[in-house]
Amino acid sequence: MLSVSAMNAQMAAIMARDEPAEGSAGGPGSATGASGGGGKAVAGSTGRTAAKARSTKSSPGKTATAKVIAPPKPRPWDGFVVGDKYTFLNFEVVSAEKPWHTREAKANGAKGLVQVEVLIDTNGNVIQARGRTGNKLLHPEAERAALASKFNRPTFGGKPARAIGFLVYRFGPADDDD
Repeated sequence: MLSVSAMNAQMAAIMARDEPAEGSAGGPGSATGASGGGGKAVAGSTGRTAAKARSTKSSPGKTATAKVIAPPKPRPWDGFVVGDKYTFLNFEVVSAEKPWHTREAKANGAKGLVQVEVLIDTNGNVIQARGRTGNKLLHPEAERAALASKFNRPTFGGKPARAIGFLVYRFGPADDDD
């Protein structure tokens, strides 16, 4: 039997979208997807990802390498923090980015629910995201989507605050949840 909070999390999970077929526009490697060509989202980044280095045909023997940008650390905060790692935040999302259910993850049987723990700044932007449950192959896309999502501005006593909690993403149909 599921608890009430677990049932709410399953009903309000943000649905992943299937990655388009090879060569179609709109997948994780395109301009509309923030995860560049199979790169992994890094917890704590601001939406930037490390892309794989690709070789160029114009200069034999030389390869073009993507610069790896170290994720910024959240600035020290001495204000109030709303919530904790057990606070369900799906209902506080203003605009939710949907993760891609990649062909690679589907080929390896990765599906189900993924929880991503997030830290939200005073403007409602996600400044840290870390996958904590579910198939590890789904974590990078769930983290990327969480980092691109926008929340209501957290406040406490009418003053700006940070918030901690988690989002739930569903990869595949609901009847596939384990």
